[in-house]
Amino acid sequence: MKRPERPKLLAWETTRACLFTCSHCRASAIPRPMPDELTLTEGRQLLEQAARLGPWIVILSGGEPLLRHDLEDLAQAGIQSGHSVVVACNDGKLLTAERISSLKSAGVSRYSFSMHFAGETDQDRFLGRAGAYAENVQAFARLRETGVQFQINTTVMPGNQQKLPQILSRAKEWGAAAWHLFFVVPTGRAGEHTPEAAATFLSDRETETVLEWVADTADDAGIPVKETCAPHYARIRAQKRKSVPHGGAGCMAGRGFAFVSSTGDVKPCGYFDQVLGNVRGQPFDKIYTTSPLLQSFRTPERLSGACGACAYRNLCGGCRARAHAQTGEPLASDPACHQAVTCNGNGHEKPVPA
Repeated sequence: MKRPERPKLLAWETTRACLFTCSHCRASAIPRPMPDELTLTEGRQLLEQAARLGPWIVILSGGEPLLRHDLEDLAQAGIQSGHSVVVACNDGKLLTAERISSLKSAGVSRYSFSMHFAGETDQDRFLGRAGAYAENVQAFARLRETGVQFQINTTVMPGNQQKLPQILSRAKEWGAAAWHLFFVVPTGRAGEHTPEAAATFLSDRETETVLEWVADTADDAGIPVKETCAPHYARIRAQKRKSVPHGGAGCMAGRGFAFVSSTGDVKPCGYFDQVLGNVRGQPFDKIYTTSPLLQSFRTPERLSGACGACAYRNLCGGCRARAHAQTGEPLASDPACHQAVTCNGNGHEKPVPA
């Protein structure tokens, strides 16, 4: 059995509840919490089980985690188990000065906020609530006043791909510590056959163009810039003879990253719609260590199609969640990689040393 790589990120969807209605929502969020969400006691057990593998950066996410009234207790439990704890939220109205203070006392060291547009009208329309943009900007000011870092998460879509320079500029104006770009995987609402869902997808060529722009921009952006669900960014940087962050870990699912749903289902990542086990019936550390699917992800030689033949498979490996969602085969080629789409499994150049 291949030994898992060092734990890095554990994303726990503490609730599916959220007051926004974003068309790309992975969680297919709902207005109210479900009664079968993991309790505080079960959450503590999860965090203790994860700690047996080593300390993680635990992302308390949702939905909207600020809707959990015991979020401070969960954060404190994570710190007591040896983890670093961050909060991935969306609703600045809920992040009051009092909530920032209580979560800071509990040990929360950083926040992330989803901001997909540089302007108020577009952002409010996308979130489905007037005033949401202004409420988030006000929350950023409160975080700056208390010295707590936050990052901006932007999902790249046809409606904003030409405006990424403006969003980056605005993120720096807001005082963000980092800017993370997310590329849509067809799960949750994004997997529904609706015009709204279809409007969130870039073509493989458009994705390549965006990632080339990121590679040319990131080193001098002024704040760290990172991609999520587009591991072929590492290949693009190597082809441009630029350094590859962290040596190019490729898709992190099962390779230092794991996801736990609000009801305890363990998945390779939040975008991967396949349950590996549930922490109510089996310890998290055992699921993560022994899952046959995660074992396959830790062995790039098992990749198939263009990803399996690619000279960059150890550097990139493609997004496993997107391959599964669009082909039904977790080890298949990533449909968002332009090189994988055009090469048909052969003809790749040899990788350029980073």
